Parts: sequence; structure tokens; C-alpha cells
Amino acid sequence: MYDDFDDLLGTTAHENTPAPLPIEMDERGMAALMRLSLSQVRTKAREGLFVRSGRGRYDVAESLGRYIEHLRSVASRSGGRPSAVGDADDLRAEKLRLTRAQADKEETRVARERGELVPADAVTREWASLLRDLRNALLAVPSRCGATLGHLTATDIATIDHEIRTALEGVAHGN
Repeated sequence: MYDDFDDLLGTTAHENTPAPLPIEMDERGMAALMRLSLSQVRTKAREGLFVRSGRGRYDVAESLGRYIEHLRSVASRSGGRPSAVGDADDLRAEKLRLTRAQADKEETRVARERGELVPADAVTREWASLLRDLRNALLAVPSRCGATLGHLTATDIATIDHEIRTALEGVAHGN
């Protein structure tokens, strides 16, 4: 009676039950079961994840258990995300960062060759030279005023000199 009902649904009871795993498998069987290549199966055997039970044969239960433990360990170290997806995302992000850095470097090189960029130490030297010349010119103002304006007293010239020096010191100290 139940067999007829199962046949109407298109399934039988034994189709829903997974086939029991064999105790041993060859490399091709392990590769198919684990969805790996033959070389990956051999590598996992060398790493001790897959347990050999004979020449080209593997203990299925022990190998499967060790492989699952290994995958859990890798997943827990990576914060639970699948490493293949996470690693691919990380690799993609690193490649993008590298590409952007290379593009920035190339833009800087081209701008420097066009003369649009000047080295910072050259700019610093030029500004220092300009400010030194400005300071010297300002410090010479009182004596030039004294020479050209005969009505100024020595006290007037000293006052102008004092004010210019005070202003220069204020600028030097950021005031």
C-alpha cells in the first residue's frame, strides 16, 4: 500500500535515504566525493588531512572527519566567512588599491614632467629666500626714512625700528 503511494509521488523511501559511505575509496572516489582534483586529494594526504588506508586508497570516515575539522578551523580563524570568498574579496580589494596607487604615481610623474609639480624642498628654499629678503628690506626702512626725511628725530627713527622689529617677531611667532 505505501509502495503504491510512494510511486504516485514519484519517490520511494530508499531514494530519500543517502547511500552509506564506503569504508575505503580510491583517489578518484575521494576527489568526486570531496569535489576536489586528484592533485588536491594527494596534497591533502601529504598534509595529513586525508588518511591513507593502502596504496591509492583512503579511509573515508577518518579523512572526511579531519577535512571537516580543518575547514571549521579555517572558518573560525577568518571570522566565520568562507575563506575562498573572503580571500577572493580581499585579493580583489588589494588589486584595486594597487592599481589606484600605480595610477596616482603615474599621474604625479606626468605632472612633474609637465612642470606642474615642484619638489617641496625647492619651494621651501624659495620661500625662505623671499622672506629673508623681505625681512632685510623692512629692517632697512628706519635708516632710509632717517636719510630721506631730515625732520625725523633719532627717537622717531628708533620708534619706527622698534615697531618693525615687533611686527617681524610677531609674524615669526605666529601672532
